[in-house]
This record gives sequence, C-alpha cells and structure tokens, in this order.
Amino acid sequence: MSNDKEILELLSANRPPCIDTLNGKATHFEPDPPFLKMEFEAVPEFCHSPNQVVQGGFVTGMLDTSMAHLLIALSGGKLKPISLDINVSFLAPSHPGKLISEAKVIRLGKSIGYFSSLLYQQEKLVATATSTIKLVPMPEEFFTSTKA
Repeated sequence: MSNDKEILELLSANRPPCIDTLNGKATHFEPDPPFLKMEFEAVPEFCHSPNQVVQGGFVTGMLDTSMAHLLIALSGGKLKPISLDINVSFLAPSHPGKLISEAKVIRLGKSIGYFSSLLYQQEKLVATATSTIKLVPMPEEFFTSTKA
C-alpha cells in the first residue's frame, strides 16, 4: 500500500459487518512503529444493567477488532488474523458513547503475532487486552472489492 490514508480508506471500504455492529471505524494508522487507532460508538443496547454498563463481550470485541485491523493494515491486506487467545482486563466500566482503542504490535514473527490494545472513554483507560494472532494469507480479493 502506498500511504496510510489509502490503507484507512481500504479498511473502511472492506469492513466486515461486525464493525458496523460496533459502530466502529479506523481513524489513524502508522506503519512504523505499528499503531492503529479506532473509534467505536457504544449504544444503550450494548448494556447489561440499569446503570448503563457496556457488556464485556462488546468491550472485548472493540479491543480484538483494533488488533486484527492493525495486522490487516500492516500487511497491506495480505494477512488474515486468526485469534489464538485474547486476555482482557476490565479496569473501569464503560458506558454508551464514544470509545477509542489503540492497538500496537508487541512482536511479529513469520506465523504468529503478539498484539496489545488499550480502550479509552473520555480519556480514561477502561480496558486492556493482549492477543496471540496466527498470521494466515488473506484471499487476494480483500482489498480489491468494495461495498455498494
């Protein structure tokens, strides 16, 4: 891929439906050092309590998505992330509204990658994750097709 803006546009044009469910979008990518920022909009339907606390599965999905999209962006759409494990720490409750995730590469090998992600709400760290990701070749058409 030629530039970071082009990669963000391709991620947006080729996003899977789960990104729409999480109301997410990639907003910033840097290849060196590898870094991806995503924004999500949590809605009341994500909550499990009268106190409007976002259910942990949605929080985990946001963290996982940012790590997976970092690998896709970094590889120029040539690698498909397969999560082998994900470890999440919930540090504070998150609520309906905007959440920001920041993903980084801890170590990237030939067949396995180790990633981390932080999730913030109103500049407060609400959750962290690490993941071991298997690197699998992506179907060639990933960055060539566009949504209608």
